[in-house]
Amino acid sequence: MINKKTKTIIALLLAVVMCFALVGCGSSSKVPAQPAAQTNEEKPKSSLRPEGVPDDFPNKEIEWIYAFGPGSPMDAYFRILADKIQKMEGWKHGFIVTYKEGASGRIGWNAFAEAKPDGYTLGFAPSAMLISAVSEDVSYGADKMSYIINTMSDPGAIGVKADSPYNTLQDLVDAAKANPGKITVGVTSTIGQEGLTIKLIEKASGAKFNVVAFDGEGPIFAAILGGHLDAFCLNISDATTYIEDGSIRIIATGDEKRSPFLPDVPTYKESGYDVIQLNMRGIGGPKGIPEPIRQYLENCFIAAANDPEVQAKAAEMKIPVDTLTGAELEAKFKAIAETYRKLYEEDPWN
Repeated sequence: MINKKTKTIIALLLAVVMCFALVGCGSSSKVPAQPAAQTNEEKPKSSLRPEGVPDDFPNKEIEWIYAFGPGSPMDAYFRILADKIQKMEGWKHGFIVTYKEGASGRIGWNAFAEAKPDGYTLGFAPSAMLISAVSEDVSYGADKMSYIINTMSDPGAIGVKADSPYNTLQDLVDAAKANPGKITVGVTSTIGQEGLTIKLIEKASGAKFNVVAFDGEGPIFAAILGGHLDAFCLNISDATTYIEDGSIRIIATGDEKRSPFLPDVPTYKESGYDVIQLNMRGIGGPKGIPEPIRQYLENCFIAAANDPEVQAKAAEMKIPVDTLTGAELEAKFKAIAETYRKLYEEDPWN
């Protein structure tokens, strides 16, 4: 027989389980910090607020739709930015983070792209979304959103085991040309940014690699260190531990400029291949947000990103901050989308 005390414990445990179950099912959570205290005194208009923005904007909480589950660096960094913004002059309301997982991000990306363009719904807009945008019938895409800011960028890289005979990207390409389909490259998806990077290098060089998809970065590094792969293509951040312990070498990086973490390693372009592999993580909204409101949101996010306290927290968390304006992000996204569009037309991947 269950006594009253046992029933109480069971009830509490069930409540905790239900709370965790709700997190990954399209749930919402407020950014915990509260806006700065308001007074009845007349305050000067914020210099961040352009002409044309209603004086009471925002007059309710702004929703930010994240297309994946909680706990990622992007989720954490957004909350840091939102905490700073909702303490700014004129902000009486903060942000709600809504997790809309599923279909490799498509559910969340469609959700923010289809929202009312009034500035009250924003979303996570990574460069990876552009792959499905050019190959599928979806609501999002480079021409289907309002751009607010880029928050961080994680450059890609091609690497090998420390004792590999391949010292440069050209060494690897030459080996693949001499042995078509024999040189193995590990990626997490053949139609993700990593797999498409190898496709672009193949197209530019005439080489043919054997691209092998793994379920996550861990198995890729196990295969590399075990001598079962010739090379890998991932984000630099994925390989940091192995770079630092000397078990692998990076032979080329995917940004337009050299990584400050690997200043002696050439870029793909310096290696002879005009290819960019940069995992950008932007914040956007549905197409058609009124320009004054879009600009105001951009101003606030940039001011937050430039705040010393925010920068210190980001550095402590080793977040690869790369703050870009909406216009800068739009230009990069449209260039990336055009590259993917041309590649898809020549070699469809679905």
